[in-house]
This record gives sequence, structure tokens and C-alpha cells, in this order.
Amino acid sequence: MLPDTIASNQAYTAARLDEMRSALANQLHGSAFCVVVTGSFGRHEASEQSDLDYFIIGREVDRDLAPHRDVSEILGSMVTKKAAVNGPFSSYVPAEELVNRIGLDGDTNSITTRRLLFLLECEWLYNEVGKRAFFDELIANYVTETVTRESIARFLVNDVIRYYRTISVDFEIKTREGDASKAWAPRRLKLVFSRKMLYFGGIIAAAETAGRDYVGKRAKLSELLQLPPITRVQTVFGNKSLPALELYDRFLRELSDPDVRKRLEKVGPNDRSDAELRSLLDAGKQFSRELIKLMNDRYGPDHPIHEALLM
Repeated sequence: MLPDTIASNQAYTAARLDEMRSALANQLHGSAFCVVVTGSFGRHEASEQSDLDYFIIGREVDRDLAPHRDVSEILGSMVTKKAAVNGPFSSYVPAEELVNRIGLDGDTNSITTRRLLFLLECEWLYNEVGKRAFFDELIANYVTETVTRESIARFLVNDVIRYYRTISVDFEIKTREGDASKAWAPRRLKLVFSRKMLYFGGIIAAAETAGRDYVGKRAKLSELLQLPPITRVQTVFGNKSLPALELYDRFLRELSDPDVRKRLEKVGPNDRSDAELRSLLDAGKQFSRELIKLMNDRYGPDHPIHEALLM
């Protein structure tokens, strides 16, 4: 049985996703593109405080077919908070960029963000079949035919690690430079909880590919990564995941409370001793310990995931 806030947020998310899917299906036509959502809606953790991080995916040749205005008007009328202006969302993403531009100079922060969020915390809003096709195409790029049965999806592990470390480094630099575009304390807590859950969910999906041939690895990744991160953790670890989920539930409960969130939004990097923030950060440390325990209990010392994380 799920903790209360997680269960409530999942129910809220499911209802809102159904509404958005119905609204888009009534207005949009064609299969050349799909519309997807990431963030709290993609993780099935949304509340009234959540914004909507969506984007449109299609082939470069079909860019002009993308119904930007229709999608923006439909979705904009259904949520209170919009995606950040000039951010990586609310835009058209060519599938060629999403699937093939992994690494090297062309893989910008925005491209990496879209790709990893599409892979690790994404739900379809329009054209589920199209979304799944792009999704499996990306997985095939991470797991080629040369990957051995004894290995894991190590290319994916490295990209997940790179993304998580990049957002951690970027957060530190933005803090030093006094970036005031978003409140500091909620961003810090998201790094400790939701970003960590995202990271952990990617790592365990890759770990579960051990002992399978490349076809089996692709199938297992497709199966697990289609699930929201919390459900993915439950699927892999069962009831053993409850101590970690109880801590995560507290994070969601606090940030879903308008009064608590308003107080936290006033806490800056020079107020790290704030009692409310400090208590949640301590819970975040325990959350990390619980995730490490889950990893160590399921994957023995000889499991390839440990070497992949270290070397």
C-alpha cells in the first residue's frame, strides 16, 4: 500500500492526464508527431502546485506540421503553472536530435535534458503509438547488437550518471551566481529527492538488464522505463521499497502544501540552517541511505552495476 500523498498525487495525475489526452485527441489529427509531458506529471506526482513541462516530438521533415498554437492553447487552459519561458520545454524536438545526438559537442544541456527526461519520466499526451516508437528507437541506440549477455546497459548508465552530475554541478554554479529565476530551497529539495529518484530509477532499470541478450535488455528497459519512477522502484523491490517511499512521501506532502511551499520559497542559500529546510534535508540523507540499502540487498557484490557506477 502506497503512502497517502503518493497515492493522492498519482490519482490526481491520472485524472488530469486523461483530461489532457481527451482534449488533445478531440482537436489534433495525424500521426507525424506526438505530444509528451515530463516533470511531476511524467512522474505521476503532480499536484495543484505543479507546472506542465511538455514538448512535441516529430521528424525534422515534419516540423512545419507541428500544431504549436493548438497544443499551447489547449494545455495552457488546463493548468495554472506554465513551462519556463526559454526553457527546454513547450517546443518542437526533432526525433533525430532526441534519439541520435548522444555525446560530443552537439549534445547540449537542453538536448540532454529532453532526452533523459523523455527516457526516465515521460508520459504521452497525444499519439501513444508514436511516442512508443521514438522511445524504443532511443533504447535501441543505448543497447546495440554488440552488447553482451554478461554486461548491463552500460551506455545508458553512463548517460544517466552524466545527466545527474551535470544538474548537480549546474545547481551549484547557479547558486554561486545568484540565479533568482526559481526559488532556491525548493530546487535544492528537488535535487535531493525527485532528481535522485529519477537517477535511481534509471540505474536500477539498467541493472535489471544483466544476464540478458541485447533483445532481452531492450525489452526489459522498455518495460521498466515506461513506468513512473515510483512504480518502477516498487516493481523491482516490492514492499522493501516502503521505507524509502515514506521519506519521499514526506517531500511530496511538504512541497504540495501551499503554506509550506511559500515559506520555503523565501529561504535562500544563506539560510541553510532554516529549521524546516534542515529537517527535510536530513530526511533526504536518510532517503539516500534507504536507496543504497535497496541496491545492496538486491544486487550482490559481483553484480556489474557496482563496477559500472564506480569505473
